[in-house]
Amino acid sequence: MIGKLTPVIAQPTPEAGECHYLQRDRLLEVVASEPNQAEGIEKHIHFFVEATDQGVPLSATRLNDLKIQLEAADVLYREVLGLTPPLHMPRYQRANFIMVMLRADQVRGGQAYDEVVRSPAVSDCHIRMALGSQVNAAENLTPAHELFHLYQNAHMMFKQGWVHEGLARWSESLLRGDIQKGDPLPTNAEALEVVMQDSYGAAIFWQRLFYLLDPQGDSSIPKVLREMRYHDGSQVVAVSERYGSAFLPLLFSSLNEAGEALAHQEQWPVYGWAEAEQRDLRHNRAILSAVHHAVSLYMPIADQPDELRTFMQLIEPMIDR
Repeated sequence: MIGKLTPVIAQPTPEAGECHYLQRDRLLEVVASEPNQAEGIEKHIHFFVEATDQGVPLSATRLNDLKIQLEAADVLYREVLGLTPPLHMPRYQRANFIMVMLRADQVRGGQAYDEVVRSPAVSDCHIRMALGSQVNAAENLTPAHELFHLYQNAHMMFKQGWVHEGLARWSESLLRGDIQKGDPLPTNAEALEVVMQDSYGAAIFWQRLFYLLDPQGDSSIPKVLREMRYHDGSQVVAVSERYGSAFLPLLFSSLNEAGEALAHQEQWPVYGWAEAEQRDLRHNRAILSAVHHAVSLYMPIADQPDELRTFMQLIEPMIDR
């Protein structure tokens, strides 16, 4: 049970995140953590399991497959998409590592947390994600999905489902290999509202936007990723081409700036929004503003295909200025 968050160190500047103390935490034991290694994800991703006799013991095979998927996803997000790793972003500058907590009472599924924390069980400041202890990475992309959430949390405060879950679901296609061109973008306010009320299903919106911005695609995947295999021999990264990867860092940067501007306007701490505010759909105007800004910078209106130009004209009256 995660208890109340209590700041450990006062925030010295608006650009710095805080480290919170969890007064209660699950009993945890390290199962794979070698922070001094020169190679591998152990430098910044550490695995813990609950210190309990309950549940099925974690096998070395499952653990290795989890590590392989997370390593592949991390390389994809950093080197292929060009995103700044969470621990290098201001919000998480106090975090020393990413904890992957394997829960004995949870068979599958996962959750990404957004605060820097420490606790009686783990004294170093860190950010964390939880996974069911029996997640089979060779058949389940939940670990990569939750890691993408940590990248999102590092770059933006917005957690509206169509952005938070829609983009994370899109990221799964980079490993699954089912990159698609998506359905046509909304052409009226009603269709756009359907997208903004969606969650995982909004992935097709992002697929289409990325395709229109980058119709030629990119098929360059690092050799190290192409050669990664799970214990059963299946390929970890199956994607052969992708769209819009050069645009994504610009989108994240624009969402980051929009969040900072909104925090200043509302007189909130930059990284101290209430959870309800992070998810509030009234901030969709700020998100649309960030999308409009990023697209405009990435592709001048004269170069935009008709479908994209029509969408930009649709959202222009809705954006904050």
